[in-house]
This record gives sequence, structure tokens and C-alpha cells, in this order.
Amino acid sequence: MKKYFFPAAAAVLLLAGCATERLPSEDIEVPVVCADIIKVLKDPSIGPNSRQKYEAAKALVKKVDLTFTRETSTLNEIFHHKDALIDFPDLPDRTITFNYQYRDNYIRFQFRTFRNFVTRVDITEK
Repeated sequence: MKKYFFPAAAAVLLLAGCATERLPSEDIEVPVVCADIIKVLKDPSIGPNSRQKYEAAKALVKKVDLTFTRETSTLNEIFHHKDALIDFPDLPDRTITFNYQYRDNYIRFQFRTFRNFVTRVDITEK
């Protein structure tokens, strides 16, 4: 009984983990599939505290898994550089934060980096 239970349980957990519909952020399809979202996020005429950018950021979280981000060049492809808050721009290890807020709700993307590589991603949504 045990020798059939553990492989079956492992197969169910494996399939449940593969059921995500979000694209990895490094996927080459992201700029095509999320072109309308990226267009809003990269628009310099729209402020980061606007409803449009907040909703675009919310849609991005639903479509793209940003925890797969490994290079800062990916951030340049998705976000506008003027929306970024960088804690220590002159040091090789820094945190790049994108905060999109509308009224009492916000989405915060924090990318901890070392040189050109992303080492950790935190996404906070309220």
C-alpha cells in the first residue's frame, strides 16, 4: 500500500505545481502577451500613483511570475526607469522598488540585486 501511495501523492503534487497559468518573467513571450500592460507601465506621462498604473501592475501580477526574474535587463523591459526607487545607486548590491498606489491599495515590487543580477523578489499587494 505504501509503495503505491507515495508515488501517487508525489504525482498529484507535481501536477498541482505545474497548473500555473502565469508566464515566467524571463520568457520571450512576455513582451508580446503583455504588450498592453507593459505599454501602460512604461508610459512616462502616467504617474506611479495613478489608477491606470495600479491596475496594470495588478494585471501583471496575474499574468507574469516575476519571481523568475534573474537579470535587471528584464526590469528595463517591463517597467519605466523613472518609477524605480533605488536605495543605494552607487553600490553593487541594491534594492530596486516599484510602488504603484491607488487610493488605499498598492502593489510593491522589490528586486534585490547584485550588479546586474536579481537575487530576490518580493511582491506585496494590499
